[in-house]
Amino acid sequence: MADIILVRHAATAWTGSRYCGRSDPPLDAAGVAAAQRLAVDLATTLAPGTRIVTSPLRRAHATATAIADALGIEDITIDDRWREADFGIADGLTFEELEGLAPDLARRLADGESGIDWPEGERADDLAARVAEAWADLVTTGDAVLVVSHAGPLRIALGLSSGRAPRTVDLPGPGAVIRLPLTVPA
Repeated sequence: MADIILVRHAATAWTGSRYCGRSDPPLDAAGVAAAQRLAVDLATTLAPGTRIVTSPLRRAHATATAIADALGIEDITIDDRWREADFGIADGLTFEELEGLAPDLARRLADGESGIDWPEGERADDLAARVAEAWADLVTTGDAVLVVSHAGPLRIALGLSSGRAPRTVDLPGPGAVIRLPLTVPA
């Protein structure tokens, strides 16, 4: 039995205030410190040979690099399928700014809808399909792996791992670590 460890990247200046999909702000000072603390904590609990996979976006890559450095691992696999959703017209906006630009979309988000087809961005089905493909690749190897990604893709992966609809899964917070024991079928 191996573990799949899902990690949401540490915080940026935009975390919790602006939609941040394809935009690529760096970790802020608190995020850098949190990533380093997270790395130290994980270094004592990861199985030898754990592979690290990350989204290509720098907030995730910086978090993965901190973990790899703490473990003395040189190779990090960058997998574009773990990037955050493309929020289209919402990217970079606060919720209040989005309300002014697209009130119907803002209302749907405020109502808790999670299967959003982002105007000028990514369709919900496309996001789900790419994460499902990435998840299937992890599960079929049976290797211990740590994935550093974003709230949206991790929510989908958690739904896939539990058989739950992603909309019923809470979004993981910045720096969250979720350990999933994995038994690969024979």
